[in-house]
Amino acid sequence: MTLLSKGKGSRDLGRKAEAFAPHFFVIGAMKAGTTTLSRYLDQRSDTGMPRIKETDFFLKDPNANLGMEWYKAQFDRTRDCLGEVSPNYTKYDIFPGVPERIRAVAPDASLIFIARDPVARFASHYRHSWLHGHMRVAPEDLLGSENGRHMIECSRYANQLNKYLACFDRSQLLIVDFDTLCETPQVVLNEITGFLGLHREQVTEVAAANTADQVARIPPFIKRAARSKLGRRIDRFIPNGTKQALGRAVSRRDPCYAPVLEKEVLQRAADLLREDAERFRTLAGRSFAQWSV
Repeated sequence: MTLLSKGKGSRDLGRKAEAFAPHFFVIGAMKAGTTTLSRYLDQRSDTGMPRIKETDFFLKDPNANLGMEWYKAQFDRTRDCLGEVSPNYTKYDIFPGVPERIRAVAPDASLIFIARDPVARFASHYRHSWLHGHMRVAPEDLLGSENGRHMIECSRYANQLNKYLACFDRSQLLIVDFDTLCETPQVVLNEITGFLGLHREQVTEVAAANTADQVARIPPFIKRAARSKLGRRIDRFIPNGTKQALGRAVSRRDPCYAPVLEKEVLQRAADLLREDAERFRTLAGRSFAQWSV
């Protein structure tokens, strides 16, 4: 597999031997298919994804101080095109400064953002946080809480991406559609490979990843341990097969479920997100006609 030398979206993907920087970053959105996209990209013969799906290396805390050697070790550097997927990179309200840190290391990097109906993403974020044990806010109290305000900010895509456009050129950003990824993944993979200057490859279907049911069966303390600083340090020494076996071993037979967000809460969220959604449509140059806002 060779890189395209010319054509729309092609790039010089060479890098100096003494330097290291990924060629692309999937920066979000959280709960918009980033894990599934990472698995599709990992199938390719020329694309190298990190061992840890979300390195979160460019967050100021807690992972930036793991060091560049740790970061390099996450990648198979024999691959032509290296990239990572970390949706925490579009949470500027709690992780400021990420675009600036990425630019300092990889100023020519390509950025990819997956856009999902902002209200549906908000609701999925709530379920995810509940099932991970991150918070226990009742639905009726959600929008008045710090957790709820953060979830709304994560669905304000225009606000999030404008932080990147202050550091990167618009031509370095590709926005793709979550619904298309779910329904016809080959279309989205073709968009991405064209943008990165890679030849097309036929994708093989992958199982839906990080679903609510899957998350509901893993005890929260296991999830927290895996994402701790120690867990990240030792991850590369544990074979993937062993990790999958451990996951099955600790999975609960009876999953936990999050409360349902009532229609009134979702309508209030839609009202809060409508203005940003319109600005995002302009930024993306897409209608997203199927969205609820």
